[in-house]
Amino acid sequence: MKLLPLSPKPRPAGALRHRRAQAFTVSEMMVAVFIFAFMVLGIVYAMLAGMRYDQLVLSKLGASEKSRMSFDLLTGEIRAAKIWHIGTGNSTNFTAIPVATLQKGNALQLWSSSTDTNAYVRYFFDTNACWLCRKTNGAATYQILAQNLTNVTGNSMTFAGQDYRGSNISDWQYKYIIATTMEFCQYQYPLTMVGPSYYYNYYIIQFRTTSHCPN
Repeated sequence: MKLLPLSPKPRPAGALRHRRAQAFTVSEMMVAVFIFAFMVLGIVYAMLAGMRYDQLVLSKLGASEKSRMSFDLLTGEIRAAKIWHIGTGNSTNFTAIPVATLQKGNALQLWSSSTDTNAYVRYFFDTNACWLCRKTNGAATYQILAQNLTNVTGNSMTFAGQDYRGSNISDWQYKYIIATTMEFCQYQYPLTMVGPSYYYNYYIIQFRTTSHCPN
C-alpha cells in the first residue's frame, strides 16, 4: 500500500493578521520607553542651551545699543566744545584740575561758547551709585547715561587728558584728547552679571575724543 503525504493542517482565517496585531513584549516596551526618554531629554537640553545662548546674545546687543545711544551724546558734545576742563565734581559743584597736575578726574565740564562761560554741560561719575551722569546749567536734575559701573582696575569711572600717543598729560595742552573709561558689573536687557565667576570676565568701554572746533 502506498502512503500519501499528509497535507498540512490549514490555518484558520485571520490567523496571520492576529499574529501581526500582537502587543510588544516587556523587553521591547522597556527599550522603546528608554529611547523615547533619551529623545525627550535631548530635546529639552537643546532647548535650554538655545535659551541660554539667546540670553547671552540679547544681553550683548542690549548693552551695545545702550552704549551707542548714551555715548554718542557725550562724544558729540566733546567734539562741539570750545572750552573743556577735567576735574572733580558732582551735580552741584565742579573743580577743575590745575595746571602741572595729572589731568585725571571723575568729572568733565564743557562749554560750547568761548564767551558765555555760564552755559555748560557737565559729565560726572557718581562713584557711590556707580553711574555716569549728565547735567546742564540751570537744570534742577541730572540725566543718568550709564549704570551698573564698577572700578575693579582702579582706572574706571574717570576722564583723563592724553596726548596723541595715549600718554596722560599734566598740563592744558591745546586740543588734548579726552579719554573715558568705564567698567560694568552687568549687562542690561536682559540683566547678565559680569565677573570672573560669571559668563564674562569683564565688560569695559574705552573711547578717546577731542574737540573739532577750530577755536
